[in-house]
This record gives sequence, C-alpha cells and structure tokens, in this order.
Amino acid sequence: MLLAKKPFKKQREPRVQVLPIEIKGLLSGRELGDESQIPFLVWDVSPSGLGILLSDRLEAGEVLRLTFGAPMALTVMCSVVWCELQEADYDFQEASFRVGLITVSNNRPLQPLVDRVDEARLRKP
Repeated sequence: MLLAKKPFKKQREPRVQVLPIEIKGLLSGRELGDESQIPFLVWDVSPSGLGILLSDRLEAGEVLRLTFGAPMALTVMCSVVWCELQEADYDFQEASFRVGLITVSNNRPLQPLVDRVDEARLRKP
C-alpha cells in the first residue's frame, strides 16, 4: 500500500529567549540613512535570526546592519521578515515594535551570540 508523503516543512531553529539577560545593540540601514543608528533590545535569538524590540517601525524586506557591543563585539546584516506594534504595558511606557529578522547570509553568524546567552543563563541562579 502506498502512503502519500506529507509536504516537507522546514524545521525551525530552536530559539533562545534572551530576557532577563539584556542584549542591546544599534541598527542602521540604507532606508534609515546609514548615519542614523536606532537602539534595540534583543528578545530572542537563533543562529540565523533574531527578534528585537525597538521604538521605530520597520518594513519587511529592509536590510539592516546590527551592531552589538556586549556581551561581545559583533556586526551582522539582517533582513526584516515582520514588524508588529506592541502596545505599552504601563501608562509610563511608550508603544514599541517587535521585529523578526533573519540574517542575510546563509551561514550561522549569530551562533556566538546564542552560545553567550546559553552560558549566561547557566550561570544565573
């Protein structure tokens, strides 16, 4: 008896949730003007993509340069996959945007950052 094959689904990489370990960075890009840099906070990270939180709306397809200073020096080119408004939780907060990014290259340039997050999580009590 022949069984129909199920369509292939791309396996999602396991993502490491970053909070409460704060990783911050700056992003810049052609659409933003290369001289401007926007601060962001990393929400989660995988070897080839990450989720960030920032104050500005980004458009899908924008290519950005992300620069990290701590916990390690790293610069990565990423493309915006999605951007969603996140309402403020408290009266004193501003609304922000959650953004999903994927690295432009096909390798795993964020693996060192993933490793640092894992190490820091193991050290936390």
